Amino acid sequence: MNFMLVRAEWDKETERAYVELRARDDDGGESIATAIFSYRTTSHISKHELKQDIVRKARHMFKRAAAAT
Repeated sequence: MNFMLVRAEWDKETERAYVELRARDDDGGESIATAIFSYRTTSHISKHELKQDIVRKARHMFKRAAAAT
């Protein structure tokens, strides 16, 4: 199952990041994985760098969650 990035957003006011991944199931359905987490940046970075950093942090969170189960 290969997850594809659908959305990676950051709300400056609430300092929350939202990442959504989707993949097709073997039975024809769809799997959705989302992560919502606090995200603060201390430096001014471009939108592209911000998206990369949010996706990187979400990837680490998904790996830790999978290891915990």
